[in-house]
Amino acid sequence: MHEGAIAVALIQDILEVREKENLSSLNTATVLIGRLHHVVPEVLQNHFGLLKKEYPPLVKTKLVIEIAPVAITCRKCGCETVIEKPEFSCSSCRSTDIEITGGREMHLKEIEGTKAQ
Repeated sequence: MHEGAIAVALIQDILEVREKENLSSLNTATVLIGRLHHVVPEVLQNHFGLLKKEYPPLVKTKLVIEIAPVAITCRKCGCETVIEKPEFSCSSCRSTDIEITGGREMHLKEIEGTKAQ
């Protein structure tokens, strides 16, 4: 279950941003995770929910998870495709000479909070 490790890393990142931006409260934290990471959003939510209780500034923070699709670009014809099925070939020319251009990302996308006075 790598969702637990991801939740720990997210909390560390959120707390760093909170300190850097001088935020007194945090409403939401949005994370973008590529589909190739095989993260189960519900499991990540559960881990985050349990761990945030140990950090008073995060108790009311809601975690929003956005899943980025897998995208490929064909090296042969240049076609860009978002794929839903595990078929790693160009949708236009069927070449398997492709580059994965999306679906591997994982980062804290946005934090919504209130600046300290």
